[in-house]
Amino acid sequence: MADKLTLTTDGTGRGAFARTLLGRVVDALPDGVLVMDSEWRIVYANDMARRISRVEPEYIGKGTHWEHYPETVGTSIEAAYREAMATGVERVLEPYYFARFTIWYSIRLIPIEGYLILHYRDVTAEQEAGAERRELAEQLQQVLDATTDGVTSFDRDWRITYMNDRSKAILAPSGNVIGRNVWECFPAALYEGSPYVEHYCRAMDEGIAGSFEAYYPEPLNAWLHISVRPSRDGMIAFFRDVTAQKLKEDELRESEERYRILTELNPQSLWTADPEGRVLYANHRFLEYIGHDFVPRDGDEYLRCFDPADRERVVQAWLHSIATGEDYDIDARMLRASDGVSRWWHLRALPIRDENGTIVQWLGVASDVHENREAQERLQEQFLEIDRQRREVETIYLGSPIGMALYDAKDLRLLRINARQAEIFRLPAADAIGKTYHELAGGVPLALELIERAAAGEAVLNHQLEGTLDRRPDEYRYWNINYSPIFAEDGSVRAIASATYELTHQKRAEAALIQSEKLAAVGRLASSIAHEINNPLESVMNLIYIARQHAIAPEVQTFLDLADQELRRVSVIANQTLRFHKQASRPQAITCTELFSTVLSIYEGRLKNSNISIEKRKRSERPILCFEGEIRQVLNNLVSNAIDAMNKGGRLLLRSREATDWRSGVRGLVLTVADTGAGMDAETQAKIFEAFFTTKGLQGTGLGLWISAEIIERHHGRMRVRSSQGERHGTVFTLFLPFESVPVADPMVG
Repeated sequence: MADKLTLTTDGTGRGAFARTLLGRVVDALPDGVLVMDSEWRIVYANDMARRISRVEPEYIGKGTHWEHYPETVGTSIEAAYREAMATGVERVLEPYYFARFTIWYSIRLIPIEGYLILHYRDVTAEQEAGAERRELAEQLQQVLDATTDGVTSFDRDWRITYMNDRSKAILAPSGNVIGRNVWECFPAALYEGSPYVEHYCRAMDEGIAGSFEAYYPEPLNAWLHISVRPSRDGMIAFFRDVTAQKLKEDELRESEERYRILTELNPQSLWTADPEGRVLYANHRFLEYIGHDFVPRDGDEYLRCFDPADRERVVQAWLHSIATGEDYDIDARMLRASDGVSRWWHLRALPIRDENGTIVQWLGVASDVHENREAQERLQEQFLEIDRQRREVETIYLGSPIGMALYDAKDLRLLRINARQAEIFRLPAADAIGKTYHELAGGVPLALELIERAAAGEAVLNHQLEGTLDRRPDEYRYWNINYSPIFAEDGSVRAIASATYELTHQKRAEAALIQSEKLAAVGRLASSIAHEINNPLESVMNLIYIARQHAIAPEVQTFLDLADQELRRVSVIANQTLRFHKQASRPQAITCTELFSTVLSIYEGRLKNSNISIEKRKRSERPILCFEGEIRQVLNNLVSNAIDAMNKGGRLLLRSREATDWRSGVRGLVLTVADTGAGMDAETQAKIFEAFFTTKGLQGTGLGLWISAEIIERHHGRMRVRSSQGERHGTVFTLFLPFESVPVADPMVG
């Protein structure tokens, strides 16, 4: 055969054979032709083979097929090639996909005398088209099997040619009917006026589609909804079992009839509306109120049944429910048809939904709530009044100047407390809550005894206590207490209410009043004494004057001068005492020099004995209009406090200047009294103008600065203080007194 084919090569894969007439014919074939010898060398490839197998010129006669196409080694292709070469049997292979060139090949193997001829062609397009057809067929079959409808096709001889899975399931009681005549399989469909015959024949003979519902008896016993469509080969029927739906429709009709009867007999007012909100029905009870002439037509006639003042609100609420599917719930006034009276009704409606959640109807109920509404409004008014009273009582409770608290009767633990009671306990209210009475009032044993009596059910009223609390042992205080038991329904004591009034200030005021009366009596006595000694003093001073005129010895003259000086000082003190006691009835003009000199003359001895130096700085001689005695009293108090603060000596600074009050723009006199004493801390500074506050113990009344502040206020002035306990310690009091303002007299004088 090799001689016959002349399979020699010239390096191009064609050789002598290609130059023969047969070679030229083979070369022009539309299919590939490739020849391999027994050593698996490629000895010839026509044009198509070289194109679709990518046969390079150097492949011809050189190397093996397996070396040029290693992807085929170990595959079914290699096995088939070797089997054909070994057996000499011609065979056709299944289409083979060569991944290297992404080509499908259809190959015929022709073994001839030690050669293997491959006759093959590119079938890629055919394979891809076939694969696409198969995929589409599979998808169509999947769709038909997945559909909820049965699908059956018939040829023109009425034979059943195809059934999907659903069709087989529905018609299963009739057995396997593929290939059989439909009328023979389902004889019960043949009867006069049969919709099966009518629609099937119309589709088959006239090509007209149609649909119908019909019942098929044994063995199906089912209602079927059938749609028929003509086809090229006959007819296709789509059908579904609607037996359950039919039963539901029958049940629904029966239920609707029962519902209609019940709604008419129901004593409540019932109504219905369609999904768009049109009111379509009202039962007899409702019609009795809104009028029997109410006939739903357009669905919005119900609006005239409502009070005009409520119609817009009713419509907006109803439209909102229709749009969102939310429950409809509203109170509105409706007009009674018989007399036009407007009464309050409560209307509520719920949506009725199908299995898909779609609203198919609204079911509503209406109730006359006029009396309930009026009762509710009265209750609301009563509640608001009670709440107002509660808030008033709460305000009184919290802001009361009397301490109020509530204790648990079992363990006397504090449950509630107002601000004043917290001040009495010297604790923040939040810290006091939850503590026992013993923890709060420890140090006053009688108080615990009294509250225990209240816990036993006895009322303790207007009982006065005195003593010190454990947390403030240096603060002796007085209280008026009241404990009242609060009884439960069973008669047991549930809680104890307490009311405590602090008497400490009152007691101190009483003591201060007694002291004041004593001081006043002493003042009047001192005034009388000063008045009485004035005349003898003048006589003694005259006698000393005469004695000085006749004294010869210098020592005697010196002694008489000293006696005259001291007597004059006694006279000044007596006159100042008279001036302090005597209160002018109207303000007088006086300079700062006169005010300071009078005060200093009284404390001249204390200042010298206390080793206190005085520094004066006068920058104003303009007089002010004031009650001289009151301003002297203020300065006297400030100087006295300054001397007390400098028990180890120091400097007393007295200054005066003119200034303008930045708040009011008023011109006035500024008097400054400063000392270099120990100074005061911030807590003391915050309390020094409070009545009965003192840092001098039993020697002080706590009234001096309090009275001084009132005096300055009556003179339309201001008093300020600053103090330091640091390296530069001391206290500075500054008084501002207007020049022109007319002071107010003390109402207690005269």
